[in-house]
Amino acid sequence: MSLLQVLLFASCIQALLLAGYFLFYSSLRGIRLFGLLLIVMALHLYLVANDNQAFFLRFPHLLHITWVIPALYGPLILIFVRRITRLGVHFSKVEVIYFLPFLLLVTYHFPFFMSSASAKSLYIADFERSVVDDFGLINQTVVWLHVVYFGTALWYLKAYQLKILDFAANEEARLLWLGHFLRFSLIVVAIGILAFYSKKFDWPMLRHLYPYHFLGLLALIYWCAFCLIRQPVIFQSPDEEDLFISNQKTPGKSKVQETNVELAEQLKHLMEEEKLYKTPGLTLADLAALLQTNKQYISETINQTFGKNFYDFVNEYRLQEFLFLSDNPDYHHLKLLGLAYEAGFNSKATFNAVFKKHYETTPSNYLRSWKRSPN
Repeated sequence: MSLLQVLLFASCIQALLLAGYFLFYSSLRGIRLFGLLLIVMALHLYLVANDNQAFFLRFPHLLHITWVIPALYGPLILIFVRRITRLGVHFSKVEVIYFLPFLLLVTYHFPFFMSSASAKSLYIADFERSVVDDFGLINQTVVWLHVVYFGTALWYLKAYQLKILDFAANEEARLLWLGHFLRFSLIVVAIGILAFYSKKFDWPMLRHLYPYHFLGLLALIYWCAFCLIRQPVIFQSPDEEDLFISNQKTPGKSKVQETNVELAEQLKHLMEEEKLYKTPGLTLADLAALLQTNKQYISETINQTFGKNFYDFVNEYRLQEFLFLSDNPDYHHLKLLGLAYEAGFNSKATFNAVFKKHYETTPSNYLRSWKRSPN
């Protein structure tokens, strides 16, 4: 057994372990789709690790499975992204279309899959011919479909990030992970395309890249495992994240008005004196834990007392801090994004969107007009 086979078998095991966690222990919306994707990856890598004549002579009915199952990668990841970004909370008829290429491939290969073991063994006996077929038009189409699907998924994600401003800390981390995963996947796909055509056309120096490019999938799987260990909250639902808060009781109606005033003063103190808004990714749950109250009650107090939602309440303080810092000589060495991070924003997209929402212009345009105006 070669080192490559050992590594690919190890990645199969890791993918199945991750899939088990996502299928049975995580309740994040759409995460079971990601678990199914990992199972498909595990099966694919297992067959790649056993891509030799002896294996397929022993198990002829597994022949050409690797021509079909990679076509599931795109639909599964695209629907998963739709769930995360709330573009499609439940399975819809439109999403059936995503599986059309896979269904067409299965239909095309159906006569071969239904042929006898002896017929398949006869085909694999001419192993050189079967290898040439592996690099035919069918598999060329599949590898380019990966670009379309993963590229579309990344576009969905970016559109969602620009549209939605109210990110909780954990959602921000989750979307950041998903963006890294999609970009990482596109890099793996690009290397796979290079390996595919270098093998097909026997390009010097590059033809030996195939099948080592599958180590990119190994890296992707182990990176997901690392993220699960390092930031498990990424793969938890919002209900799981704030369970310790929701278990607390809300004060009775008779105490609401009195507590509202007291809580509003505490919130103003935290923002204006302690500048808690400078904490990146600050959430209602963070405030609830700090003030030892219920997060829904904090939200109600902000709505009734300040006439805005939690994120507008916090972000307005951040915008004021940004403008203060931009006029402070001690911070003139920082660029706009650096000032935004100092003010408590934790992403460029969120900062730009929040600023434009409040001032109806970009930060750079606002500062230029502000500095030109008379004091």
